[in-house]
Parts: sequence; C-alpha cells; structure tokens
Amino acid sequence: MKALFRLFSYLRKDTRTLVLALFLLILSSALGVIQPRITEWIIDSGIRRGVAEVVWAGAAAILAAGIVAAVTGFASSRLTISAAQDMSYALRNDLYRKASGLSFSTLDRYRTGELIVRLNSDVNTVRMFVRMGLLVVVQAVVLIAGSIGMMFTTDRRLATIMAIFMPAVMLLFLFVASFVKPLFMKVRTAMDNFNNVVQENLAGAKTVRAFARRDAERRRFALRNGELNRISFRVGASLSTLFPLFFLFAQGAVLITLWIGGTQIIAQAERGVVGGLSLGQLVAFNNYAMMAMFPILMLGFVINFISMAAASAERLQRLLAERSELTEKPAAARPERLRGRIEFCGVSFRYGDGRAAGAPGGAEAGRSGSENALRGIDLAIGEGERLGLIGTTGAGKSTLISLVPRFYDPVEGSVLVDGRDLRDYALDSLRRRVCLAFQDTVLFTGTIRDNVAFGRPGAKAAELERAVRIAAAEEFVAEKGWDSILGERGAGLSGGQRQRLAIARAVAADPDILIFDDVTSSLDAETEARVIEALFSELGGKTMILVSQKASAVRRADRIVVMDDGAVSGIGSHEELYRDNGIYRGICETQGVSA
Repeated sequence: MKALFRLFSYLRKDTRTLVLALFLLILSSALGVIQPRITEWIIDSGIRRGVAEVVWAGAAAILAAGIVAAVTGFASSRLTISAAQDMSYALRNDLYRKASGLSFSTLDRYRTGELIVRLNSDVNTVRMFVRMGLLVVVQAVVLIAGSIGMMFTTDRRLATIMAIFMPAVMLLFLFVASFVKPLFMKVRTAMDNFNNVVQENLAGAKTVRAFARRDAERRRFALRNGELNRISFRVGASLSTLFPLFFLFAQGAVLITLWIGGTQIIAQAERGVVGGLSLGQLVAFNNYAMMAMFPILMLGFVINFISMAAASAERLQRLLAERSELTEKPAAARPERLRGRIEFCGVSFRYGDGRAAGAPGGAEAGRSGSENALRGIDLAIGEGERLGLIGTTGAGKSTLISLVPRFYDPVEGSVLVDGRDLRDYALDSLRRRVCLAFQDTVLFTGTIRDNVAFGRPGAKAAELERAVRIAAAEEFVAEKGWDSILGERGAGLSGGQRQRLAIARAVAADPDILIFDDVTSSLDAETEARVIEALFSELGGKTMILVSQKASAVRRADRIVVMDDGAVSGIGSHEELYRDNGIYRGICETQGVSA
C-alpha cells in the first residue's frame, strides 16, 4: 500500500479538484443518511396519525434530497474522473521517460512485453482505483459513520447488536484483502509472461513459420495462457467466496434486528406501553442497518481494486526507482560539431551478471557477466579517417562501437572523442553528432520520407535525396514514392532495401562520426561496392567506422582493425593484414578475397 500512496503525489496538481469532489461526495452521502429519518417521521407522524400533509411533505423532502444527492454525486464522479485521467497521463509520461532514458545495461533486464504491461495495464489499474476505489472508500466511511450515529440515537440496544456484527465483517474484509493481494502480484507476473510470448510470436511470425514451429509456439502460448488462467481463477474463486459471506452477515444482522425490534413493538402494544420503540423507528433502524452493512459490502467489492492497484503500484514504483548506470554531469559539454578523433584508452568491458542482451546488433550477447567482452583495447582513430572493423563472430566488434555513442560505459579505461572523455559530454548532444546504424534494421510505421528524415526532421528535400542516392536506394524509393507508407519494422521491403534506408537515414542525420554495424550484410556485392564507394567519396571529412564480417566491405578503408576474442589482433591496410595477420588472411581466403 505504501507504493500506492506514493503514487498519489501525481494527484497533487488536482488537489482542489479532488477536495471539491470529496466535499460533493460527502454531501451526497449525508443526504442519503437523513432519508431513513424522514421515513420514520412519515410513518410515525403521518401514516399512524392519518395526517396526509406530513406524508406529502416527507415524500417531497425525500425526492428533493434524492435529486440533490444525485446531482452532487454526478459532479463528484466527473471531477474524480478528470483527476484520475490527469494522474494516468502524467504517470505514463514519467514511466516512458524513465524507460526510454535507461541505459542499455539497465534496460536489458526488462522484456518488451513486461514494459508494455506496466505502461498500459498497471497504469490503468491505478487509474481505476483513483476513479472508483477512492469514491467507494470515502462514501463507505461517511455512510458507516453516519448510520452508526443514527442507529445509536434510534435504539441503543439494537445498535449494540449491530456493533457486534460489523467488526466481524471488517475482520473478514481485512483477512481476505491480505490473502488476495499476493495473488494479484502473481497475476501480474503471469500477465508479463503471457504478453512476452504474444509479443515475441507476433514480431517473429515469419521466423516461426519458416522453421515450422507454429505447433510448438502454440503449445508455449497455451502454457502461459494456462498459467494466467489458473492464477486468475484462484483470485476469482477467492472473491466469489468472500461476497456470499458478506451477504450472509448482512442478512443475518438485519434478521436479528427485525426479530428483536418487532417482538419489542408487539410486546409494547400488548402491555399498552407508550414511548418505546415505534414502528417508524424500527423501519428507520432497519434502513440504517442496511446502510451500515452495505458500505462494508462495497468495500468487499473494492478489494479487487485495492489489491490490484497495490500490486500494480509496487511494479510501477520499481520501474520509477530504476537508476540509469549512465550519469550525466551537470555542466556536460554540448558541442555544435565534433572534429571526430576517437581514442580507446585501455578499454575493457563486460556485460553485468550475464543479463545484458549484448551490444546492439552484436553476436557477443551470450557472454557471461564474469567474462570480458573487450580486453585492454588501445586504439586511436583520426579525424576524418575511414576505419574498417572486422573479426569473427563474437570478437567484440559491436561491443566496441556501442561505447562510442555511450550506450555503455567501459568497466576499465576510457573512450575519448576530440580528446575529451565521453562522460564529459551531454548524452543527447553526443548522440546527435555520433550516428550508429545497426545491423538489425528498425524502420518505423510511416512514410519513407519520415524514416529517412528520422534523425533530422528539418532536413531539406535535396539533402534527403542525396542521402538516398548515396545509399543506392534512389530507384526503389522513386518507384514506391517518398510518401508511401511502410508497415511495422519496414514490412513490404526486402532486407536489402531496409538496410539501404537505414544507411540513408544515418547519412541524412548529418553527424560528424558515422558508424555502420554490418549494414551491408543483405546487399549483393555490386550494390555493396556502390554504397561503400559513395560513402567514402561523398562524406569526406567525416570520421567513419565500417563494421563487417566481409573483407570485401572493409578492404577500401584507410585502415582495418582485426578483432579476436575481445582484443585487437592487428591493424593495417588490406595488403598488410593479408600478408601479416593470419586471422584476416583466413577470413579473406574463406570469402574468396585476394590480396
């Protein structure tokens, strides 16, 4: 519950709205409390004495109180809805900012489906508690307090009997609430697992069918769906047991008060006693008894909201409490341009606890937390240099380049750009000047123009056309049209077309340092040669790192760095490495590339 109360800070700006809503709700509830007293007056002063005017006046009073209570209740509900929506809006914004601002090493601990559940389902659960749960709780308190007071002013003996039943119902309420809350936490966890399976299968639908794994994935889906169903059933079964018990207690209390009160009135009539419990008072007391018990039943219904909201709030608080491992100094540098000199000084790196998913697009994701993905890297890249980076799978290429835009920080050593440690730069400024195009091409739903201009929305049409030409994508872009809509992740384009748009997007962003992580893997040899030649010839003056497993892609570079097992194995030109470096020569011979 502490986590839920902490989230109420998001209601601070709506404090006046909530205060007004609660005032109107209390007024509405108070008007409901006085209605049984009016009924008592109608029966004892009107019906028993045959005074029609009293009956009409009482009926008018009940009608007026009902109308005012309905209007104030409606206004209170609208105001609460407004506050709850404002809260969920601000909470989602903060959660998205938190998730999108986490370092890769922190973000790697979360799965996509899990984050979606938190930003969507968990926030909605908290919103619904504020929208409905708070109203029920406040209304219940007012009704219980008001009806108890009225019962004691009506008949102390009957009120004492009710005072025995009500604590029993409250204890039952507290017991069930403590029992159900852990179940709701399990429901949320099961929902995370379920959503992850759905997200993975829908995103990888083509892969699943390509490997004829639909039956296996259906079984995996059925397993997660079954887990969610079983835990949800346990929650439903617990609540279905609770509510009949509540009604049993309530009906029992009403039955006893009617029996005792009724026999007392009959005995008074037989003995001719005047001034005892009247019929109107018994009817009013019975109404107050139901009025006292019904809010407790309402609290029973709101257990669902309280338990679910508390469980969701804890999950949201854990995400909000996450701290990115990448910190930014208060007076961080924000250069307009970079010269482009890069230095790796004694750099070593490992993925924490083996949980990281690996560098973007890299193959070294499977390294454990105890094994260094990079070991003592010393490397200087000059301004405007075109550097090739090659090595076998898992050599550390993608890990190395992911340090330049500061997706991760090295565990040892430092990375310098223009002679300044990356930790001295503002992250957003650094990443505007350093562009990394990933092997795993991600295109967004929208037009081709939107995707090419993603890194620089203000780019002119001529600049976008130049970027597309450099990427050898002008033919299919002209054929499809700049305003044609791409599907999710570039659906409708071939792998090579997606990669060329990714290259064009990087070029159009106009950074000072361009890093291409195996972005020509889906291109044929001729198109690859055209693209690399255009990059090298038309982007002179920009520092460029071209990562590839193909010697044909890096042989035109000014220098080539060969990596093996997280370390630099050799540096030189294509001819020098072919002659002196066995790893590079082996790659070339395997691929049919000569000296």
